[in-house]
Amino acid sequence: MLVCSSKASSLISPIPLYGNNCEGSSVCSSYNIGSDCQGGLALINQGATYNDQAQFSNGHCYIIYATNGEGAQPISGSTIHSTASAIISNCGHHCGSYGTNNCPNCHVTVNYRS
Repeated sequence: MLVCSSKASSLISPIPLYGNNCEGSSVCSSYNIGSDCQGGLALINQGATYNDQAQFSNGHCYIIYATNGEGAQPISGSTIHSTASAIISNCGHHCGSYGTNNCPNCHVTVNYRS
């Protein structure tokens, strides 16, 4: 039962804004892009600020920050880097999308590129 008092709502944990997943191209399961993605991560300037559609590619690895129509939504390079690193480490085929929690649809995607 959800109680709508301010006291009770402070006890509810925050809901993630974007549903994390380890989905990607079907090629991800047959091609190990892990080492290519390490090179992609190296292209992200962790001290910079990026906006919608910032892309970093190396070999067969493609990393993108996207806001899905929510405008520029500036974000730090360190957040993109740590989010992409989490996908690469946690997703079995190194592909997926994780939310960045700075807007409801903002996320980083790591995927295969030909």
